[in-house]
Amino acid sequence: MARDLTAEPLFPTDEIQGDILVGLLKKSEKLVFFRIVDSAAFAAFLHDLQITSMQDCLDQRAAVAASKATGSTALLSTPGLNVAFTQAGLAALGVGGLDSDSTFGKGMAASATDLADPDPATWKVLRPGGDPVHGVFLVAGATEAEVDNTIALRLAPAGANGWDHVATEVGTVRPEPVAGHEHFGYADGVSQPAVRGRIAPGAALDPTVGPDPDQAEPGRDLLWPGEFLFGYPAQDPAAADLTIKGPVQEPPIPLMANGAFLVFRRLAQRVPEFDLSVKEAAASQIDPAASDPASADLLGAQMVGRWKSGAALINAPRADDPSTADGTPDVNAFEFDGDREGLVCPWGAHIRKAYPRDDVRHDVDPAPGDVPRAEAFTQTHRMMRRGIAFGPELKQEEALTGTTTEERGLLFACYVTDLFDQFEFVQRFWINDADFVQPESGVDPLIGQGANDVLPFRGAAPFSKNLGRKPNVNLNRFVHMEGGEYFFAPSIPAIRSFK
Repeated sequence: MARDLTAEPLFPTDEIQGDILVGLLKKSEKLVFFRIVDSAAFAAFLHDLQITSMQDCLDQRAAVAASKATGSTALLSTPGLNVAFTQAGLAALGVGGLDSDSTFGKGMAASATDLADPDPATWKVLRPGGDPVHGVFLVAGATEAEVDNTIALRLAPAGANGWDHVATEVGTVRPEPVAGHEHFGYADGVSQPAVRGRIAPGAALDPTVGPDPDQAEPGRDLLWPGEFLFGYPAQDPAAADLTIKGPVQEPPIPLMANGAFLVFRRLAQRVPEFDLSVKEAAASQIDPAASDPASADLLGAQMVGRWKSGAALINAPRADDPSTADGTPDVNAFEFDGDREGLVCPWGAHIRKAYPRDDVRHDVDPAPGDVPRAEAFTQTHRMMRRGIAFGPELKQEEALTGTTTEERGLLFACYVTDLFDQFEFVQRFWINDADFVQPESGVDPLIGQGANDVLPFRGAAPFSKNLGRKPNVNLNRFVHMEGGEYFFAPSIPAIRSFK
């Protein structure tokens, strides 16, 4: 059956902030955290603030695509500005009716124990007890100079516009040929959700380009937009399959329609320690009767679930395959149904923990009807990720000594409509749970948090296909959460309505 676009919602693209469903185009980004010092002046400033809409982002992407089609290598200007607020920030603007005991109302620090995060008193950024944070400006562009120019033209002067600067986090897309890869070297943001909905009559936000009408590209399932934007149908966690439309995700208060929650976390990466630990762990597997041979490259791919190119282990079990890498039509064309035992992609691999696709928990031989039901449930926990790397490239001295001396990592950001059931659920019950998806899965070796600095990891056995030859190694913790917060990104008309 062909995809019926008339059954999908038509987005008011001029009203939705651009970063939520499309994403601000960026090679550089600054997250400028602020507090409101004069509510009336700030509301007046917001009324005339040039905010980058969903339509602006679509237009920018079309212009970049048209330029590339001509063979031009010119760097086009793509300034972008969005804004989001904490609950305290909304209260300062006179917004009432929000539950102070909600996950959003209490803030990320209140969930630190449940998320196995470090003590908030030790956070490097957005530490409770410091300057209050009422919101964040997300400023993006083709260069840092363009970002700074947007700050000067649209946000300054801060005091006269009713706000005060608290802190800034600076993100930069890594240079070619590793653009789009995080600092460990792996392609990032490869498996973003596709969204049902139209940007114009007859024009889908995410067109179907493969044979399956319920996917955009092969393996990229189409989800109802209420997972990422208030006021629209969402997925149904109890549905027989993921295509079934769930109820409308109603905004907590009317003002929050066409908006979304924004999660921000600063994740520091210990790159030379990661490289050294993976190398040593691979070398420790010297008994061919005990484990399959795993080079450092293969063991690293097993920890992630993908090779550095983005090619999934499911499609390339023993060696990288550029034909299924990031940027190819088949980068997401896989499920885990042919690898229930985790012989190719370990149960604890990052991509399997964060997005288990058609895995059925604690069942390696599920009944046929259990698989689509499990996948329908899985799709209610997806996130629209918008992170960017921070910090310099790895220095030779760090590589030679195996010791980090420069701060680098990921400014993680994502948009959801249910902070507990999407972001917190995934971090608590999938990433940090050693019993998910199967017993002995282990904690996610990349972004798993907790008190233990050493994580046991059970790899795969793609050569022998023998369960008894899965390697067991101990890995150090390479990613450390250093602070974060929950924000809400309203619609542009809602922002204009503040008084």
